Amino acid sequence: MELHRYKNLLDQVNAINTRYKKIDELTGENFNVFRILKLESSEVRMHSAFIAELLNPKGSHGQKEIFLELFIKSFCFKNNPIDTFSCKVKVEEDIGRINIDRTQGGRIDIIVTDKHNHQIVIENKIYAGDQEHQLTRYFNYSTKADIIYLTLDGKLPSDYSSGDMINGEHYKCSSYKHDILNWLELCRKEVAVYPIVREAITHYINLIKYLTNQTQNRNMQEELIDLLKSNLEASFTIYDNLDNACDKLSKKFGEGLEKEFESIGLSCGYGVNFDKNYTGIWIKRPEWKYVHIGFQFQSYAKELIYGFITKKNPSQFSIPIELRNKIKALPNNTPKNNDWWPWYSRMEDPFNNWDKFQAWETIIDGKMKSTIIEKTRYLIDLTKDIEL
Repeated sequence: MELHRYKNLLDQVNAINTRYKKIDELTGENFNVFRILKLESSEVRMHSAFIAELLNPKGSHGQKEIFLELFIKSFCFKNNPIDTFSCKVKVEEDIGRINIDRTQGGRIDIIVTDKHNHQIVIENKIYAGDQEHQLTRYFNYSTKADIIYLTLDGKLPSDYSSGDMINGEHYKCSSYKHDILNWLELCRKEVAVYPIVREAITHYINLIKYLTNQTQNRNMQEELIDLLKSNLEASFTIYDNLDNACDKLSKKFGEGLEKEFESIGLSCGYGVNFDKNYTGIWIKRPEWKYVHIGFQFQSYAKELIYGFITKKNPSQFSIPIELRNKIKALPNNTPKNNDWWPWYSRMEDPFNNWDKFQAWETIIDGKMKSTIIEKTRYLIDLTKDIEL
């Protein structure tokens, strides 16, 4: 197939994209309160809080248990006779101190409990990685509960979290991309005549579509589908080579980043690999005995966090308790810091998701590099009086 046919297809896709961008500007489709407030990656303050409010029969939405009943029909799998009217909903519920073998205790992202102690437990994974025996701990806390493992794409938890438990028997995997979106659409239908609640749900639906790489405009989607169907061979050829193109861009970016850090007296190891999980960028100094500065993907090319990471597995290499406590007490630390990451924060949008074009745009224009260097300098300045 001649090269000009690929170029022609890309030109047509670009023309459709440009046209609908202008339509979005005219209609205000891009306006999203949650993204403006930079809450899109906040599991607790945004996603858990919003979902919990909808599930709460006494929530400010005023729709009583309608949303909760729709959720139970869509997500629950153990057929527990949940009394929705009496349900109480809590976010970040403390279920006790984590014990030595890490099979008890922790914090549950969202928990729904009725007067008969029937429960729904939701583990909400937007950008957080799995914790050791996390699902096992929640199961031990409430063996009869409907445990929902909720991620953007519905992926299975790691064995590190679930142990010997079985999906569909002890817990259920669900996704924002399909399951939450379908539930939200049902909720929106119920409040069609209540504009404030309806539009709040609409903003959240559009945010989820953004996070899961789904276009908001169905007309645009249909046009693209028709175009790709009529150019299927070229479409597959472009798709098959996209990863290679990104890999080359990534390697070039990594080489430039390593040289940049070397020029300011820091060692940089660029280990981004989109075929593996938990890869990233590591910043080191010879005098740092216990930690590195890391930028690590929590899910392949997505969910990029940064902070101080221990040099070796914490179960085999412990850093002094005094040092760990000093690091954990530093400003802007996430509440979910752990033994691997005593201090970390999430990279903001658009830097945190390399599955999106917007992240690659910042790689090409240099903003990604300057942001990584800026955050590294911030962490070094934050710990200038601490021996790492």
